[in-house]
Amino acid sequence: ANFIAVASGNYHTMGLRSHGTIGAWGMCDVEQCDVPPPNAGFTAIAAGDSHSLALRGDGSIAAWGSNESAQLDVPAPNTGYVAMAAGLLHNLALRLNGSIVGWGSQVVVAPSALTDLVAVAASGSHSLGLKPDGSIVAWGDDAHGECIVPTPNTGFVAIAAGEFVDAWGSV
Repeated sequence: ANFIAVASGNYHTMGLRSHGTIGAWGMCDVEQCDVPPPNAGFTAIAAGDSHSLALRGDGSIAAWGSNESAQLDVPAPNTGYVAMAAGLLHNLALRLNGSIVGWGSQVVVAPSALTDLVAVAASGSHSLGLKPDGSIVAWGDDAHGECIVPTPNTGFVAIAAGEFVDAWGSV
């Protein structure tokens, strides 16, 4: 299959092939596995609860699946993105200048001074951003310690967010 990346939602999974096409499988009851045509030119993928995202080589984002919380409504202009993350019912997209855009339900507003990110991650009710210096910024619901980044907050090279837990937390 030559998948170069994988993404897993609650009930579906996607793989990005080396030639820019996407394969999707699992529970596909709300079209979250139905990649919009043309299925070509994609550079990154993300899977939410019952929706899917893909970043095109031109910097635009394709979104498909369930739209009960406006998670498919990518804000205009849909251009200039370099990365994205799918949460439970919300999404984040990262622009080349390090700023982020969020949409969908439970959109957790990022700190206003947050403009220098190199990566983003989204979960059910909190989000993460990776800064160029290797530190992590977390915001949103902190009911289970999801936004308490351990010290020292340095040297991180990647981030991922789960429903109620991140790599350093526990439920």
